Amino acid sequence: MSDNAPKHSKHATASGAYREVTISAIVFGLVAGAIMNAAITYAGLKIGFTLGGSAIAAVLGFGVLRGLLRKGSILETNIGQTIASAVNTTNSGVIFTVPVLFLLNYKLAADTKDFWLITLACIAGALLGCVFIVPLRKQMIDVDRLRFPSATAVGAILKSPGAGTAKSIVLCIGIAVSALIYLPAGLPAIKNPASIDQLDDLVWRERVSRDDAARTRQIASWIEARQAPEGVVEKGRISTALRNARIALDEQPDNAEHKGRISDLEATLKALPPVGAFNQALCEAAYEATSGRAEWSSLRSIEYGWAAKPLWGYQDLGLRLSAKPDKETGGLTRRVDRDQNNQPDLVLTDSTLDVGRILGLPDQVLFAFAIAPFALGAGYLTGKAGLMVLAGGVLAYLVLNPLAFAFGWMPSTVRADQAAGYALNFYNRPLGIGLLLGGAIMGIAAAFPAIREAIRSLAKAGTSRAGITQSSDELGLKPLVLIAGFAMVLLLIASEFSGEGGAATMTGWLSGTPPWLGRGIIVLVAIVWIWFAGIIIAQCSGMTDWSPISGIALLTVVLVMLLAGTSDVISAVMLGAALCVAITCAADMMGDLKTGYIVGGIPKRQQLLEIATVAVGPVITMGTILLIANVNLTNTGIAMGPGTDTVAPQAQALQVVISGVQGGEMPYTLYGLGAVLGCLLGLGAFAGLGVLVGLSMYLPIIYILTYGVGCIANMIVGKIKGRAWAEEWGVPFCAGLIVGEAVLALIINSIVLLRG
Repeated sequence: MSDNAPKHSKHATASGAYREVTISAIVFGLVAGAIMNAAITYAGLKIGFTLGGSAIAAVLGFGVLRGLLRKGSILETNIGQTIASAVNTTNSGVIFTVPVLFLLNYKLAADTKDFWLITLACIAGALLGCVFIVPLRKQMIDVDRLRFPSATAVGAILKSPGAGTAKSIVLCIGIAVSALIYLPAGLPAIKNPASIDQLDDLVWRERVSRDDAARTRQIASWIEARQAPEGVVEKGRISTALRNARIALDEQPDNAEHKGRISDLEATLKALPPVGAFNQALCEAAYEATSGRAEWSSLRSIEYGWAAKPLWGYQDLGLRLSAKPDKETGGLTRRVDRDQNNQPDLVLTDSTLDVGRILGLPDQVLFAFAIAPFALGAGYLTGKAGLMVLAGGVLAYLVLNPLAFAFGWMPSTVRADQAAGYALNFYNRPLGIGLLLGGAIMGIAAAFPAIREAIRSLAKAGTSRAGITQSSDELGLKPLVLIAGFAMVLLLIASEFSGEGGAATMTGWLSGTPPWLGRGIIVLVAIVWIWFAGIIIAQCSGMTDWSPISGIALLTVVLVMLLAGTSDVISAVMLGAALCVAITCAADMMGDLKTGYIVGGIPKRQQLLEIATVAVGPVITMGTILLIANVNLTNTGIAMGPGTDTVAPQAQALQVVISGVQGGEMPYTLYGLGAVLGCLLGLGAFAGLGVLVGLSMYLPIIYILTYGVGCIANMIVGKIKGRAWAEEWGVPFCAGLIVGEAVLALIINSIVLLRG
């Protein structure tokens, strides 16, 4: 078994016979980890779960360190993948929790203290997770000999370096293919002001609505005449004055004159007659141009409502349904023209291919595929197990929703082509969230044997070390205590100043406790819970490669809200994020140490480097989330969740829990039914089955179907070429599909933000 490391390898390493810790390995690990972190954060916000990056980093490491640099050893590659996985692994802890603040309409931006305090708390959690698990290395790996399936697979990759360079080339090919497929889907996000002579063509291609075209022509007439309607200019004047008054009040918060002026201006603005489809920014710009403080040509801006011409995308291919005239109206039938714009609907847009409409399926059946290489790659990497996700989506969208429409369980105003959208919001999502909660409960229940073994391992570890000198191959107790103490201080600082701050009155179980003491108690409870949960998760990962991270996150947020009160959501989510990051880092650290054990690395070096670099991960993840949220706001007016491409499924489940704790109105019947189903499913194949089916119930079907194609492709390739070939060559290619789309999407999103 691969648990048996070569007896000579450690001696060889200690004598310096093999390259291990080098600048090349460290730089590679940081760069690869940063790219994977951003890419998997992007994918996880869409599909609701993340993917480990150790195998990808190991494959890439051979290509870079042994291929390009031509001097990397197996141990050096192991150091590279250790750092890369440490930087990458924090993303799941953050994306399962932090996006809920966007869903709850909290302001989270780079210029707010809470953004940086949450990042600081996640860094503290990452350090605590690594430090708390180090003392258990010998017990879990040397004594208990836990398998850690993923880590063992990475060890196998490292021990077969002959194909390493070739695999990294395959991974790069996957990245290139993914980028090429996604490019026409992503480019239309970059838009420029359209010229007047392009409007008719853009309307026909459904790039610009008729209303947008009409508004653009009106603005163009103002520019040409150098004059705007009086009502528009007057609204712009009042709006500009109101904005300036608010700025003045920010500078002098206690100025009664400013407050009175703001109140008067708000009343005046509200009493003005409507100005049609012209937004406030356009009115202000028209006022500035009229008063001579701006050029009239400045009104030619997308921000002011001028029609935008996107870059070329799949939609411009113009693939439409065949025209079917409606004899009664003289136009086209609604079967082929749902928006009644007198032209057949597109079956290929920039982001979807509607196979159901091509095949002529009933309108209430939504059978469309997302143009998303990342979903295809994620499905392949999941393989046969992912069919459960596909089954849940098929059941919801192809069976239950059409039946609900056929039996009249939807309002009579809902048309057949609207059935899927209605059911998603009113049936599927509540049931799916209930399934998630039920699955998480079963996951925690199933972890009880692992909890018992973890406690037993801890006790054995303490006993076995009594009176024995610490090995030079392990980090000593003193540096671990110092790092843990530093991390605890960081967490206390973040807790003290985040949300309502240390001056907030405790209204929960700690009601009546001085605020500073209450905060200290909450942080202490959180630290103990981080230590305990980290052991649980590491043990679960070692035994099954599966762990109920999201379920523990839900419990943490609820616990903090019960202790402090239901109003300080930011602090509760912050500590939940810190815990999630900590336990994922604990599991990752132990997995990396298992891989190092297999290939003969020195544990102390891995431990030091992982602790030294793990803080990079939360910064990248938080920055990526903020970037995506800002782009979503620019494109849709919504930062995260339903209505955007990044629906953040796990955060939606957390939103439900927070709303429930706060006493909000919710469809408890559907949530309860889903939770019961999630628990029942957990009694089947494995405890987390309810989580997988729940994800598929409230994720858009377009991603589920594309993901399912990847799962089926894995099975077909394995049948034709053999399971070993499917894993050896299919995995790096499909990992490239994930990285390629995510990196290109982040580049395009950055361009969109930079251009305003």
